[in-house]
Amino acid sequence: MTTAATHREDGYAPQHVVFVTWKAGNAPAFEAAKRLGHHVTLIRSLRMEQSQNIDFESSPYAKYVDRVHVLQDATDIEALRRRIHAVHAERPVDGFVATVDALVVPVAVIAEEIGVPFTDARAAEAAKQKDRCRDVLAAAGLDSTRHAVVTGFDEAAAFAARTGYPVVVKPARGSGSEGAHVVADPGELRAVLAAAPAAGAYRTGILVEEYLSGRFVSAEIGLAHGRFLRLAVSERSTWDRHEALETGTTIPAGITPAEHDRVMEYAEAVVGAMGLRLGIFHVEIMLGTDGRPRLIELNPRIMGSCLPNLFRLAGGGDIFDLLVRIHLDERIERGPTEFTRYATVRWFGAVDAVPRPRQVPDLGWAAAEYGADLHALTVRFPDGDTIPPCRGNLGNFGEVQVVHADRATSIRIAEDIVRRTAELLGMEVTR
Repeated sequence: MTTAATHREDGYAPQHVVFVTWKAGNAPAFEAAKRLGHHVTLIRSLRMEQSQNIDFESSPYAKYVDRVHVLQDATDIEALRRRIHAVHAERPVDGFVATVDALVVPVAVIAEEIGVPFTDARAAEAAKQKDRCRDVLAAAGLDSTRHAVVTGFDEAAAFAARTGYPVVVKPARGSGSEGAHVVADPGELRAVLAAAPAAGAYRTGILVEEYLSGRFVSAEIGLAHGRFLRLAVSERSTWDRHEALETGTTIPAGITPAEHDRVMEYAEAVVGAMGLRLGIFHVEIMLGTDGRPRLIELNPRIMGSCLPNLFRLAGGGDIFDLLVRIHLDERIERGPTEFTRYATVRWFGAVDAVPRPRQVPDLGWAAAEYGADLHALTVRFPDGDTIPPCRGNLGNFGEVQVVHADRATSIRIAEDIVRRTAELLGMEVTR
């Protein structure tokens, strides 16, 4: 469906922006692009949509897309290349937006081929290959985390003997905490690696890393025309029984101004050393007890899930508006974000495999009790008779979003709602 474009008052003419696939959390970017007056094209990937149980036809954001092209699998770079070249021939592309990990590099490669500004392809590839990313940053003097790509238990055990337990085992390339483990001893290491060949996430290699301790935060930073835009530092929570599993986020983080600046300076140095060139980036960092930032992971894309919405709820504004403008290579004038509230999300899934409940319980009590503090509470069970144990972000079936002027209260309400929802469900959940 086509919606009439608006004319901008800032001197920028309407342009053609192409989104390559989508997920529910970043669908508001279509609206942002249309509100800015642009022609919006979407290249869908049915395989990705089906894996996330999302339906474009029923999305309220479908009305903001002018033209839709459908691919079975947009990660097939040859199929994607043919489609983008055809789109570009029909109406020249001015900018691309890709917010899904698996598509940033293919889009970057094709954007360079047709001369459209985008994140640097070689830098994005290096960022996604975690061991390569650490090697580049080590050469720049920014990362000293010991790591190794291993083929099996003997090599991993030798690494752990040098660094000491615990160690982190994760796919050399991946996202969403899938396949990641904090391993406490040789027995657990042997069990994790024995299961690795059956885990598709490890097809690009097994990475073993030194364990980092401290406060887990992430920096969200933009980069346009060589200028960094400091957007947010958020704090992350993890499940104590499987530390690699994230259970939630609060924006902004409860850290001091000095710590905030230290995290942002480090994130800027990381992105600069990698040469990512253009975009909004999600940099996961461990802020040590000594105040020193250490890299956990660099993602060459905007923060995922509902986090852009948390950014807005906390008073940061529309980050999708900014995302579209950056990828259309505009010059952005923007100071550091000044938040007015704390927005918290908590995700939860089943601790152990359990029978799938017949229906979702009535959740109206939460809105009645918490009122405007509660922004959203959703429970969606996966298909099938059994809910599998949650060990990665894709295993969550529940989410609660809370916004409050007080940080501790925002977190407490979110955690109380998760606890009470679990009691209603009669099952133990990750939290």
